Amino acid sequence: MNRKQAFLKPLHLYIAVLSLVLLVSCGPERKLAKQFVHQSGAAAILLLAPDMVFKTGYKLPDSLKLDSLPVSSRDSVLLANTAILRNTNDSIYMEEFLQGFRNELHMLGFQVFDSKNTIDFLASGKKALIVNLAQAGLEEYFDSIGESAQFNDEDMYSYDYLITSINMNFWFELTGMNQYDSTLQVVFSQQTISDWVEGDFRYFHFTGDVKYIYNVDSLNLNDLYYAAGKVGKLNAGYLHDYLMNKYIESHLNHLPQKAFTFDRYSGVLKRLKSWGFTEIVDE
Repeated sequence: MNRKQAFLKPLHLYIAVLSLVLLVSCGPERKLAKQFVHQSGAAAILLLAPDMVFKTGYKLPDSLKLDSLPVSSRDSVLLANTAILRNTNDSIYMEEFLQGFRNELHMLGFQVFDSKNTIDFLASGKKALIVNLAQAGLEEYFDSIGESAQFNDEDMYSYDYLITSINMNFWFELTGMNQYDSTLQVVFSQQTISDWVEGDFRYFHFTGDVKYIYNVDSLNLNDLYYAAGKVGKLNAGYLHDYLMNKYIESHLNHLPQKAFTFDRYSGVLKRLKSWGFTEIVDE
């Protein structure tokens, strides 16, 4: 084998591998995902939402036993012992969430209507989807966290403490019109915010003592309202990914081998590592 043949052999191998990579990267799922992204501007969404937010507390002083309370008053007592939810304004929270949700859907190319513009929505003639935020819920509770460390090969030190966390829960009902699947789909998402904590173990050489020193920046109402807007934006992205992957599934003759998410800032499709929405299926 001469030097030219020796050079061409690895070159041919490189071209073959590169062709295989390009073939895989341009598979049918990715092509369909691109189609969906380019067509999303031709879709209309009617966004419906409740005025009320369900609020649940799970904090209770050790001196007060839940079993000792009348069943009819337990929820109100638990809510009264929350630090944030007892003062939360449903209207402000929902408006922050919906504002973030609507704005992100606009940025993703959808035309968004609300209940006041139902006639315009029906007359748009576009591929249409009704997104009904059937229920929004907030749960405030104590979350146990802790850290551990070891110094000078001696005993392991640990410190556990409680912080406040709030779950933000959302149930969406999705009903398609025109070219969308008209089957009602129910999906759920949950996001959590918590007190911000910064801490670390300190070893005091002169005394040999080990102490855990930490600082807590506690959640407040403004944090919750700010998070609502951010979570609204996040859930709009979840909706886009959910619809995109449903589109891929409906246009294939087999189950998709991969799922995608769309990063609108870079305009790049990426492999979806975890689903934002959990589909609720009636058994």
